[in-house]
Amino acid sequence: MALDKEIYAAFAGVVGEENICDDPALMPAYFFTDFAAVVLPKSTAEVQAVVRLCNQFRLQFRPICTGWTGFFRPGTVLLDLRRMDQIVEINEKNMYAVVEPYVTSAQLQAELFKRGLCTNLKGAGAQCSAMLRGHGHLDQSMGADDRNHLAVEWVTPDGELVRLGSLGSVGEWFSGDGPGPSLRSLISSVVPPSCTPGVFTKVAMKLYHWPGPTRYSLTGYSPRYLLAEKPPNMMARYYSFPTLDQMWQAEIKIGEAEIALELMGFNVAMVAANITTSNEEDEAMFKRLSQEVQGPGFFVIIAGNSPDDFAYKKKVLETIIAENEGMSLKSVEDPEIEGILLTQCTRISASVRETFRPGGNFKSIPIMGQRDLTIRWAVGAGQAKLPLIEQGLIADDGGGFFGWGVEHGHLGKTEIFCKFSPLNPEARKAVDAWAEQQSNRALEEKYFALTMGPPEQIDSKVGPALSNYHLWWYKVLATLDPNEVIPDKGVSKLHP
Repeated sequence: MALDKEIYAAFAGVVGEENICDDPALMPAYFFTDFAAVVLPKSTAEVQAVVRLCNQFRLQFRPICTGWTGFFRPGTVLLDLRRMDQIVEINEKNMYAVVEPYVTSAQLQAELFKRGLCTNLKGAGAQCSAMLRGHGHLDQSMGADDRNHLAVEWVTPDGELVRLGSLGSVGEWFSGDGPGPSLRSLISSVVPPSCTPGVFTKVAMKLYHWPGPTRYSLTGYSPRYLLAEKPPNMMARYYSFPTLDQMWQAEIKIGEAEIALELMGFNVAMVAANITTSNEEDEAMFKRLSQEVQGPGFFVIIAGNSPDDFAYKKKVLETIIAENEGMSLKSVEDPEIEGILLTQCTRISASVRETFRPGGNFKSIPIMGQRDLTIRWAVGAGQAKLPLIEQGLIADDGGGFFGWGVEHGHLGKTEIFCKFSPLNPEARKAVDAWAEQQSNRALEEKYFALTMGPPEQIDSKVGPALSNYHLWWYKVLATLDPNEVIPDKGVSKLHP
């Protein structure tokens, strides 16, 4: 679907002829061939102008930045934000960084390391936008989700510019709230339909102290980067436990002591994936590690600000592990493997392989809430997978669920996978049924809300379970989007 010449000229008048395209021969570069056009704005003012043109001509639009394109209706105008790629400010004193959409987490982290700072990179990977909200490996010590969004510059679906938090009141970026009523809930996409209508053009991200090196000294090639020299006062370990309760009690104590830079409840399948370079190596390592562990476990990184601080944290960790009969995985104690995991899990390149190990496609169910409750839910969901494994419909991944504490255990996340062959329609059907059943169980048992559910599911199940908030959401969206330029009631993830 190409634009009319007059409409095309209007967009080109905003961004320049070289920054708009409706050539169907080029559309496959965006994994989709039926856009009305791709438009590349350079500034907030250009984003506003493009959005207002979409309203004028009643064209639906969707923004993307670092490439997770999602799904698009035919005829959508795609706002490719790759020209908005500046780190606007790194404020070391007040510990925040202001970024545009196309700044990647890796780009920002490299600059922060030089200053003894870091931010919580999301589990989607360091190649994603630094402003992406969500969860990642450093949740334990660096907060998570919308907690790290401070002030925000936001273009609404009708093209208005809104400056949220302290930016709107005093012109500074240090706070996401007040004075006065806060719009954080509206723009955070925490509740279904998990979207932020409109476009983020600048976001201030909260920063944290980084006790590690200003840069890692690496050799080798992706994904097996090797540490030429291990940073002082840092350690990575994997511990397994006889029972799930003992693992959970160790998590609680580590959180109370606030000694962990990172704590991730990996299963051994994910550990194997992160230290190997091929499917064959992965399968062999998975079998080896499965024989070494005594039960469920977690991966932990500690980092000291000094030799004495490191020694203290290490002693506390070892004491907690011993009290709960934990056992260190000897393979991870190997300096080479420890170095691989240390760098991958702080730079967040680990996610590239950990969820895509042999087994084909995967479907996951993420839930948030009190960590022990989410663990109990995941155990039930894992038990429901056993018949599918026995029938050969899904891969045996050694348990398949993992999770971690957020802010030293004040909150938690648990996620469970089903991995199956995309060429087996029976497997796909069985996995879909499993996912629906377990998602409904999570909702009914008050573990979480189906934050990425389709509109009909939100209307029939999620909304009524959460004080009919969805009715208010639709009223807000109707006000923000009078010309219906946001597709599918805005049911889409924030552009990562």
